[in-house]
Amino acid sequence: MKVVICEDEQYWTETLKTSIAKWATARKVPFHCDSFVLPQELINHLTKNLDTDVLFLDISLGEQVVDGMTLAKHLREMGNTIPIIFVTVDSLRAADGYLVEAMGFLSKPIEEGRLSLFLDRIIKRQKNQRIIKIVAENRLNNVYQKDIVYVEIIDHTVIYHTVKYKLTLRGTLGEVLVLLGDEYFVQIHRSYVIALDKIDNIKTTYPYSVSIHENNGLVDLPVSRKYINKLMEAFSDDVLEKMI
Repeated sequence: MKVVICEDEQYWTETLKTSIAKWATARKVPFHCDSFVLPQELINHLTKNLDTDVLFLDISLGEQVVDGMTLAKHLREMGNTIPIIFVTVDSLRAADGYLVEAMGFLSKPIEEGRLSLFLDRIIKRQKNQRIIKIVAENRLNNVYQKDIVYVEIIDHTVIYHTVKYKLTLRGTLGEVLVLLGDEYFVQIHRSYVIALDKIDNIKTTYPYSVSIHENNGLVDLPVSRKYINKLMEAFSDDVLEKMI
């Protein structure tokens, strides 16, 4: 994981590095950290290192002319979409982070539990960017996992519904479940596997159903009695994680 810290106080920089290193050791995640005090140095670094995974940004930045919030807005105006986590002693100011689509904020002193939650989310987001190779219609297709909306299985015909197109091939439900895994997808019926992040709402009275986002609209799919509890648990966990 490539981490950048922009902080004007060396103590907090070292504290953050130590906490992140502890997390990385526990998760067995390779870890590299660069730190900056001057906003322009940070901007130059991020411009050259587009694969940086997360920016920890102090809101106040001491005596700097540009504060952290203004710097974050500038980065967004440049088109930089790096996840930003504000570090601050003033949690009220951090509330403005939604203006720059910040992932969240850490209060000083650093809460290691909250830090770990943020870093775990970044790792999960990276996994969601993985490419799945699907052979369909005599072509080997690279499909981003995040683009898959749901998969429909009818007898031995498998249809991948993605945000761009449909892919049809011969296969089984078991093969689909192995390929996609259960971290981002959940089976709702003997004929359907859906992406958790595409769910809009769930009908919790019988007959059960789920509405998912597909191409600027909603599609309703049936949910079997056998799978409703698993769906509710998976959806609740996903919602809670996004609220942290």
